[in-house]
Amino acid sequence: MKKNKRNTFWVKIILSLACCYHFPLFANEETVPLYYSKVTIPLPKALQSRMQKYTWKPACPVPLSDLALLSLSYWGFDKKSHIGNLIVNKNVAQEVVDIFRELYSQKFPIALMLLAEDPLFKGSDDAMMAANNTSAFNCRPITGQQDTYSNHSYGLAIDINTMINPYVKGSVVLPPSGYLNRSKPVPGMISKGDPVYNAFISRGWAWGGEWASRQDYQHFEKPSGLK
Repeated sequence: MKKNKRNTFWVKIILSLACCYHFPLFANEETVPLYYSKVTIPLPKALQSRMQKYTWKPACPVPLSDLALLSLSYWGFDKKSHIGNLIVNKNVAQEVVDIFRELYSQKFPIALMLLAEDPLFKGSDDAMMAANNTSAFNCRPITGQQDTYSNHSYGLAIDINTMINPYVKGSVVLPPSGYLNRSKPVPGMISKGDPVYNAFISRGWAWGGEWASRQDYQHFEKPSGLK
């Protein structure tokens, strides 16, 4: 009897630890690292210098002091956890952390999450799209409208898996080799009503895939109330 009580006691301990610390009870059970996030305000000086070289100028609509650097976990196409970075408006920083927590918990695959200032891109939106990169801040005009700042310029827009979710306006497709068969879902694709869409829309963001004049499937933006 005493032995059975001891066994029951240790079974309860093991189950409680498994719940809290997420280690496997069985050898073949997959484990997922806990979601990591860090918000850095103000931006590191070295990063500010790179931004002034590639993605930010004094004429931009927000000062560098209004921006936050996020370091976030994301689930890769290799089915492994990675850490990426985004720069967003500091007013939506925690909201974006929470959104990407949801994406991570759903194991929504993200190809790459590097800053626009990375040496691979040097602020080039075309280069980022061709690399299937996920990014946020970049002080630049709206695509096709050189006289109007994009919401990316305010840190209030995020592009996700750009190759799989291209920008489409008539015969214009960006990036040119973007995936167009929206009726056939593939990993990393965003569709109306899916977990990615719901995570953003439930927090008041708008999806470019629902625009009438063009479809920007990669693009989510916060309405202009924060500008």
